[in-house]
Amino acid sequence: MLRCMVQELKKNFYPPYVLFPVIGIACLCLTATGEIGQMGERISIFSLILHGSTVDTQEQITKSVLYLWREGLGNWLQLFAPLLLTFGYIVQLSEERHSGQVQFQLMRSGNFRYCVAKVLSGALSGGVLLVAGYLLFGGFLSLFFPSFSSFPLEERRYYLEYYFENSFSLYIAKRLAGAFLYGIFSSVFGIGVAVFFRDKYMLVCLPFLLNYIYQQILQKLMIDHFSSGAQSAEWIEAFYPSAIIRIACSRYWALSVLLMLCSYAVVAALFYRNVKRGNYGE
Repeated sequence: MLRCMVQELKKNFYPPYVLFPVIGIACLCLTATGEIGQMGERISIFSLILHGSTVDTQEQITKSVLYLWREGLGNWLQLFAPLLLTFGYIVQLSEERHSGQVQFQLMRSGNFRYCVAKVLSGALSGGVLLVAGYLLFGGFLSLFFPSFSSFPLEERRYYLEYYFENSFSLYIAKRLAGAFLYGIFSSVFGIGVAVFFRDKYMLVCLPFLLNYIYQQILQKLMIDHFSSGAQSAEWIEAFYPSAIIRIACSRYWALSVLLMLCSYAVVAALFYRNVKRGNYGE
């Protein structure tokens, strides 16, 4: 199983399959909100790089690299991440099917090992690619904004306690771990499509479309929940893939992890059933 996993990961990390999603993730991070303007408009981090701040404020520490890096996992990334993270996976699995390599690998590895290794390698690849893109985004920010540690200690104390858990290094480690899990969770849409469909248009469009529909369903549930007089919707928020970023010892975070594991278990089981029946996604 381990050898099969390593082989699949090598395929997923073929350089052209890595560069596109990593650069794409970094670019989408730049579209996140970096500042709220004087009229209440949202100003992206990319706009801050091009035009600078439009708000005269004493709290310029919010323009530090660490603070803006924290804001980078925004709405546009959440929308397009499933397609970007599984782009290489979708391409190489499609090529394997059209070249007949799937049947050869099934003979060599066996149905169960092949299916599990294929799904798990795609999940791990998605996590690694998101972390790589997120780190690239942080490195890019360091070219244009001051570091968090360059500000006076008095200014840093509040932000360290309120936003960064009183530990610079611990926060970064937890944020990267959360980004890794988020990449795994987001990839389930693309992996699910890749193992069941062969049509190229389906493979390109469905990961984005399924993610969009899923997000809209959750948003509608939240609106209905609040309109009924509820004060909190944490249990609904836990179903968003992005909820897994905030690593915490709570039942809501555990629900996010459980949902992710169950989603991959279902995809792997259905994939195994189809392969065992000789159905490769026709």
